[in-house]
Amino acid sequence: MVSKNSFLANALNLKAIVRESKSLYESYIGTSYARKRHAREKQLNPTVEKAIQAIQRRFPDIKSDCESSPIFIFSAGWRSGSTLLQRLIMSSGNIIIWGEPYSYSGLINHLSIPLKAITDKYPHSNWLIGNRSNPNPSELADKWIANLYPDISYLLESHLNFLRNLFERSARERGLERWGIKEVRLTIDHAIYLNWLFPKAKFIFLYRNPYKAYQSYHGSYWYTEWPLNPVYTPRQFGEHWKSLVEGYMAGYQKVNGMFVKYEDLCNGNLDISHLEEFLELKVERDLLKVKVGSSHDRQTKNPNKVPLAEMRLLKQTVEPLASQLNYKL
Repeated sequence: MVSKNSFLANALNLKAIVRESKSLYESYIGTSYARKRHAREKQLNPTVEKAIQAIQRRFPDIKSDCESSPIFIFSAGWRSGSTLLQRLIMSSGNIIIWGEPYSYSGLINHLSIPLKAITDKYPHSNWLIGNRSNPNPSELADKWIANLYPDISYLLESHLNFLRNLFERSARERGLERWGIKEVRLTIDHAIYLNWLFPKAKFIFLYRNPYKAYQSYHGSYWYTEWPLNPVYTPRQFGEHWKSLVEGYMAGYQKVNGMFVKYEDLCNGNLDISHLEEFLELKVERDLLKVKVGSSHDRQTKNPNKVPLAEMRLLKQTVEPLASQLNYKL
């Protein structure tokens, strides 16, 4: 017969074993509190747009006063006429459109990512030096300063100065007042970031029939983000196209942009006068008839050489959006 004392001792031992087991388990996966907090924060789905909105709510007086008016061409992937549009705009003679500059470096993407952390609560107001009652360093020495940040205005100015020094200064040293960037990887969130820095910027969002674009791209090997995200399958190509087009359609008006169809650019359905008025420049329209070499000249242009199975995989990926835009396989 088990004595009462023996029973209590066994019970206490069992509790100790449970505590030790829980401690060992949590040493591998983290505490319940930490895991729940992490789960909540992952659900926040941070974006640059949300961050800028938080900045505008918290610091309404912090705005870019930049007078520059760069032109940003955002193409929904490759082989969609972005270089043609780039050449057309540069035909005005007073602007340079940088072509996918340092694309493998992901400059604009990596510059914008840190902003995503800014919310209505982060960074805490007391961490910003401008909100300290005694901003003098010697007077802060006996205060809690483990978290001490420059004000948000300097963050904005630093982002702006980096891009202007790299792209605008380079243009002006060549006698050009205006500049811009042509890109095939950037999302609507990146456009919102650039618009925050350059409120007078012009944005053109370009898209093309995904089936025709893939037939032209077929056999290429490029990256949406080097070296992690290559694009060499129809599914990868289609996912990139669909994600960008959906974002452009939903958000181009947020940055006062133009949503342009490649086919309209080529067949004369695009009102060039409207484009010139929007961009505030004049272009050489005959340039649209001039074909120049490209990095893809070595590839075949015969659509029949793209396996039907690949085109079907592409269709599965880009539908129903492609059909909504009147693109059929």
